[in-house]
Amino acid sequence: MTEWSAALHRLWSAAVVISSREQLAELVLPPLQELPGVRAVWGLRHAVQGDTVLAYRWKGLPLTGDLRDLVERLAPGEAGPARVIGAGDELREQGVTRVVAARFDQPGEAGGTILVALDDTGDAALVGRCLEQVIEVTHEAVRRLSEARVDQEQQVRDALLAEASLQMDAVLDTEQTMYRVPRMAVPAIAEGCLVFVYEDGKPVLRSAVHVDMRLLGRLLHDPDAVQSLAEPGEHALELRARGRVIGMLVFLFDRPAGRIPPPAFLRDLAARAALAIDNSTLYEQRRQEVARMQQHLLPTRLPRAGGLELAASYTVGDRVLEVGGDFYDVVVRDDGVVAAVIGDVCGRGVDAAALTGMARHTLTALLQEGLSPERALTRLNARLRLDGSWRFITAAVALLRPHDDGYAVQWTSAGHPAPVVMRGAGGASRGSGGGVPLGVLDSPQFGSSTLRLSRHDTLVMFTDGLTESRDGDGQMFEQDGLARALDRLGGVPVQTLVDELSTSAEASDDIALLALRVRAEP
Repeated sequence: MTEWSAALHRLWSAAVVISSREQLAELVLPPLQELPGVRAVWGLRHAVQGDTVLAYRWKGLPLTGDLRDLVERLAPGEAGPARVIGAGDELREQGVTRVVAARFDQPGEAGGTILVALDDTGDAALVGRCLEQVIEVTHEAVRRLSEARVDQEQQVRDALLAEASLQMDAVLDTEQTMYRVPRMAVPAIAEGCLVFVYEDGKPVLRSAVHVDMRLLGRLLHDPDAVQSLAEPGEHALELRARGRVIGMLVFLFDRPAGRIPPPAFLRDLAARAALAIDNSTLYEQRRQEVARMQQHLLPTRLPRAGGLELAASYTVGDRVLEVGGDFYDVVVRDDGVVAAVIGDVCGRGVDAAALTGMARHTLTALLQEGLSPERALTRLNARLRLDGSWRFITAAVALLRPHDDGYAVQWTSAGHPAPVVMRGAGGASRGSGGGVPLGVLDSPQFGSSTLRLSRHDTLVMFTDGLTESRDGDGQMFEQDGLARALDRLGGVPVQTLVDELSTSAEASDDIALLALRVRAEP
């Protein structure tokens, strides 16, 4: 038995490092084949439930044809000690007089049977003891493989959850989030996934994905079937966020039960999806509120100026959830002089919004009364210094006086970006800015310049959200993108100009744009 002891030691050493059941079969059958009097060793792998044989392995006599059916009938129906079974005529023709068989079962795992075929010279008692030792090794190896598989599956599920969270949280757009949630589940987790959101207390299907979209299409054409899917169940999980149910996440499976992820994993995924959907919904609601509040800080409509076409736009920054401080307005005096105002209050939020409203109304009221841009800006600066506000304001006023067939423009700037003049005949040039933002010095300092607008020329005024926006390479829009956009937009209607120009920049800050174009006819 010295040889067997050495073989058993090698079995135990190898059993702790193998990575598959196939390796296990190649490991445990050969040592039994080497025992005296052994004609063949046969291995059967059973289904997790029942006696269905999933795989066959052998050493010695091939386990094929009628012999396979015979051996299946000889296999024990339950686990237990090795037993000796007399061979029938069919086996005796193969030189086999006895068969020693033992079976092992393990909850949740495919069981197995090993049968050793002996001739007249074989020692059935010795083979039975050796077989029981091999069964013990096999049982332990299967247990280790099971634990390793469970750990690996858990790692895969953890990685899927982490990736799902990253993908779902990567955007704060509600529609994009609805799009991403089911696509993270299919096909890695399920064959299909549907997202329902409660609207007015009723589940509304917002997104659906399936590996067979034609099958999904037929399913979604049946309103009763869709409604039944929205009922809570084993694979229809409530989307619960911040203490309230916001919808349902439904998984559709078309795979063996053993490949369906555990309920805890599905619940975890549903919880993350619920938070992502709720975050995006709240973000969108907040953005809409900010946009509405922002509109209250701006003029409801621009006035009519006989010789000018006026247009303005306001774009809320992509990642902004507080009211900004950008503002614009236009005043038309009785003498035909037009004063265009633009500015930007430092910071965001309620305090900035209050200062924004005060600054716009102060400047427009003073300009309407006939004060020069310098005096109006000086009065606003004095108010800021008196209030002791730490916020500063960049602001500028373009005063347009009719002159010949166009306008003479007096540009006065308190630290504000210089305007652009787009010529009707083509081309664009940048004005000059200068000055110090209001609220910084007791005696304000302004930059000033004079511009000339002829027929079809356009004066474009903007806040720094336009020029300081950056592309993916970190390059500011002012460096190159502004010139390209102006060339592309030459000759378009003035409202189209401001709308397109604001969307040309990938801005994270707000953008206020105001354009004044001299009409073809006075």
